Amino acid sequence: MKKRYILMGIVLASLGLAACSSKESAEKVDSKQVELITEVVDKGEVGSSIIITYPEEMESKSLTTSDFSVFAGTKSRNIEAVYTSEKNKDVTPSEKGRYVVIELNPNDTNAVTLSFDMEKFVNTRTNLSYSVAQTKTISSTKGTKYETTKPLSIKTVQTPILESFKAATFTDNEKVMKYRLFSPAEGDGKKPLIIFLHGSGERGDDNELQLLGTDGPQTFTTPSFQAQTKSYMLAPQVPFDEAREGWFSKGQTLVLKKLIDQVIADHDDIDSNRIYLTGVSNGATGTFKMLTENPDFFAAAMPIAGYMYHEGAEFIQVGSARYLAPNKEDAAKLKQIPIWAFQAEDDPVNSVQGSLQAVKAIQDAGGKKVQMTEYPSGLVAPNPHASWEKAYNNSQALIWLMQYQKS
Repeated sequence: MKKRYILMGIVLASLGLAACSSKESAEKVDSKQVELITEVVDKGEVGSSIIITYPEEMESKSLTTSDFSVFAGTKSRNIEAVYTSEKNKDVTPSEKGRYVVIELNPNDTNAVTLSFDMEKFVNTRTNLSYSVAQTKTISSTKGTKYETTKPLSIKTVQTPILESFKAATFTDNEKVMKYRLFSPAEGDGKKPLIIFLHGSGERGDDNELQLLGTDGPQTFTTPSFQAQTKSYMLAPQVPFDEAREGWFSKGQTLVLKKLIDQVIADHDDIDSNRIYLTGVSNGATGTFKMLTENPDFFAAAMPIAGYMYHEGAEFIQVGSARYLAPNKEDAAKLKQIPIWAFQAEDDPVNSVQGSLQAVKAIQDAGGKKVQMTEYPSGLVAPNPHASWEKAYNNSQALIWLMQYQKS
């Protein structure tokens, strides 16, 4: 009988040890170990990847896209690749690492993080409610098993473009303008300054939307562009206004000019002969307005999907779109400035007539350095207003812009 009790005790102890061993070798990750990475593409900011930090290294070749599921709100995102990285910033694939990167398809219909508020006519950054689940058990290089998880809500968002631009505020008497400034890597010689003016959808004071609404600022700060021409990039944000006037709201371009002057004064390596201006939609109209007010200041400009503003002019309606007819006196002021305008023929917001008539008015005034690219109907899709998606991907246009300097 005594032997029987001893044997039973040994069996129970063995079972207990096995349970402990199993418990120790089976782990789970939680919400604190996951983060969402966003990036800005042609159509604006998208959720681009998820990073899960594991306590131990994983082997990249042992991971598959079916090991995880990702949701934006209640809708799933398509996973394109899963791999490990040795760091959780500026990630690059590695054979093994603690950081598991889940790359998402940027073309998913629910990839965009911004929603457009038609009443206020502005974007809001609302689509950041993400969750990720580990759907299969996976093992570390040490053999530790990590069990499946329920969907883990993601609280941490990493947005590299916001980190690469310094945030600041410019004040001129009672006027306040938020802005972001990208500074190039240090090097000898003077460097150009490029100013990007956002559209109506990015009006506000969060000092973020002007970098997230389009890929304008990012176009000029990519490693490939900066390798060719080290440049400063200034992205100001015009305050919100109910009338949707934005950059042609009274006094805003005067404040902007003072901001530009201040940035140049603060950075003695900026080449004052190479100040470039580009803008989209309302920012394109702001571009024309800035050129008219400062015709001897800028080396060249790229207005996209806008029109020339003239105080007191009345809007002309063409279907759902509108524009302002150019003023001949203003157009004459621009005849010496290199300008390349872009717009889609079927733009439903700002009529292409705004750009076409502005360019013709400058040419009629004797301008030899102005040109226009009109995208045929159907080429800019699904949003024909967003012709900047084509223009900023035109490498020839970027080369054209940067070749100029004031004589």
